Amino acid sequence: MKKVEKVKRAKHKKRAAWIFSLPALFFVIVFGWYPLVLGFRVSLEEYHFITPPTYIGLANFREIFSDPLVPITFRNTFYYTALSIGLTFIIPIIISILLMEMKKNTIRIMMLLWFIPMASMAGNIIWKWFYNSYYGLFNTILVYLGFPTLRWLDDPRIAMLCLVLPGLIMFGPGLMYIASLQSVPNEFYEAAELEGARLGQKIWHITLPRLRPIISMLLLLAIIGNMQIFERPYVMTGGGPGMATTTVVMYFYQLSFQSLIFGKGASLAIILFCVILALIIIQRKYFKENIDV
Repeated sequence: MKKVEKVKRAKHKKRAAWIFSLPALFFVIVFGWYPLVLGFRVSLEEYHFITPPTYIGLANFREIFSDPLVPITFRNTFYYTALSIGLTFIIPIIISILLMEMKKNTIRIMMLLWFIPMASMAGNIIWKWFYNSYYGLFNTILVYLGFPTLRWLDDPRIAMLCLVLPGLIMFGPGLMYIASLQSVPNEFYEAAELEGARLGQKIWHITLPRLRPIISMLLLLAIIGNMQIFERPYVMTGGGPGMATTTVVMYFYQLSFQSLIFGKGASLAIILFCVILALIIIQRKYFKENIDV
């Protein structure tokens, strides 16, 4: 009888697991896998909303590889990703580690300031006005200090850097580093101090290894998010000046929803998907999550 009850319980748990998982599975298929499969199909067609699509094979991909604007958009996207990870990903780690060496009251105040909610789109619009070449806040400060004004978003040499800087202020995941650091036992640091370890040695041998899992996860998300950046350059620069801040997703938007060349736009999206997938594979291969302490 006990065996029969155990079998019934196991079946009941399995059935319940499927029932609770079905809604999530439905949304993953409908809003995840189906658009991906549809995108692959559209990339092989001359696609229109009104007339039936025409299969043209790899013609869209040949157009993409011969389009002189595509290398520019990929260069801009890689440049933005490198700048963003270098500034808005690494600096918060350093700040979080330094904060843990301060008094607890200071840590609480900094966490509160970091946790203040900030709408991304509203923040982008505000920063756009800060960068205004004629009456923006930054040029007003430069004039007050006696320095020459800058063109900011109108200067192709620094426009991309100007897009990245707001992310340094609005980087919410920095809180995750602090929360992770607070879970590190103080005994580790006390033992290291007894052995005569300096601050740099404690950070290298205790702090960073304990942060490795969270860094690995956030790095993965940062690569995926930055390679698909759209709203910030679209709102702040519109892709300008010239093509200096036009990213791959912006060019995809122009092809698909402004020029209505859906097949070519879909093929560009598929290429971007393959590039991001390759970067993820490299990141997962060479950035291990295990804690070697």
